[in-house]
Formats: sequence, structure tokens, C-alpha cells
Amino acid sequence: MRPNQQLGSWTLRLDAVFLVLAGGVAMGAETIGHFFGVGPFAATQGSPHTIGGFEAHGLAVLIGVLLFRGAARADPHLWHSIGLSTHLFLAAANVLFWSAFTQQDLVAVGYVTTALHAVFVIAHALCLRPGGVSA
Repeated sequence: MRPNQQLGSWTLRLDAVFLVLAGGVAMGAETIGHFFGVGPFAATQGSPHTIGGFEAHGLAVLIGVLLFRGAARADPHLWHSIGLSTHLFLAAANVLFWSAFTQQDLVAVGYVTTALHAVFVIAHALCLRPGGVSA
């Protein structure tokens, strides 16, 4: 494996770790908030709307697992495309529904996660460009 390919593989692995950890923590916090009314999502206790966030974060975990597996592939272009589109979508959702962060007093979490989504959009774009790190 060439050094550029290794860097592309590490991009996929780091992204996978981020998605699995952030998504898993969010799923746990949503579950505790929904059923026990404690934690950062305490306001969602008993809400039928909790399922949306839980599903979205669960899908982020699943995509993270897939990206980790894709990091070992000889041609990672598909996986960088999936990573880029995933983070572009999640960043756009954060911006579009920013009021969710403000209403639940999670603005700092919103800034950090949205910034990390932007970092991974850029990283995957660099991996996908001709002559990029995965070329």
C-alpha cells in the first residue's frame, strides 16, 4: 500500500471512529433522556419525536462501521464518496435545524460536531480529487 493510500485509509478509519463514538453517545443520551428524563436530552422524555434522532445517530454508527470496513479495500473511492456525502448531509442538517441545539442548550455540541462534519467533508474531498491522497 502506497503512503497516499495509507493516508486515505486512515481518513476512513478516523471518520469511522468519530461516527461510531459520536453516534453511539448520542443514542445513549437520547435513550436515557427519553425513558428517564435525565441528561442533555431530558426535555425529550416520552416524546414520540425522539425516534428521529435515535434513528439518525444509529445510522451514523452503521455508516461508521461500513467506512471502517471500506478502509481496507484496494479502491476506497466509493467509501470516500459515502463519507463525504454523509458528512455533507449531517452538517447541512445541523445548520438547517440549528434551533434544536439552542432549544436544548447544546450549542457547544452543535459547533463541535458541525465543525467536525466540515473537516471530514474536506478530508474526503481531498482523497477523491485526482492525485489526491487515495489516488
